[in-house]
Amino acid sequence: MKKQLFLIFGIAAGLLLATGAATADYDQRVDYYWHDGGNSLQGSWLVETTVRVHAEDCTIAPLVPPFAPNPFSAFNSFHQGGTMTEQGSRSSPARRSSGFGVWERTGHRKYAYRLQFHSFDANGLLAATMDIRTQLKLARDGETFEGVSRFVRTDISGNALNFCATMTGERINL
Repeated sequence: MKKQLFLIFGIAAGLLLATGAATADYDQRVDYYWHDGGNSLQGSWLVETTVRVHAEDCTIAPLVPPFAPNPFSAFNSFHQGGTMTEQGSRSSPARRSSGFGVWERTGHRKYAYRLQFHSFDANGLLAATMDIRTQLKLARDGETFEGVSRFVRTDISGNALNFCATMTGERINL
């Protein structure tokens, strides 16, 4: 009888622990998207980006030579589930594709994303791929962010050119 009670209590305790772990994981996912006190990156943003020369500290690096608008604006949308889309205005839509990528939360009000898009030459042929990795910090109110990006532009011959950028974002609201 004692063995049966011990076995029943052992199984019940194991189930409770397993249920608690699953619930905790579920709660973290819910918190990630909805219950972060308004501090989720999910949504659409107007982003102002300033491209700079590649440097260890991008925040003080000189601006790239003025061959295109700098700073420039872009629209970034961070979707539930961790995907994102982007459309920049530094060059004509005929000269670049929309950007597609993934994002994740990395800490309290901190996020990272990776985004890629294609650039085209004057004939409309693929000229390069841009790979952008960004670290962001969301403001306490969840309505703005600041960040630093690292860009790698790789042309069709495999030559890579590195840049960095500083950026600010403002949430698009109704």
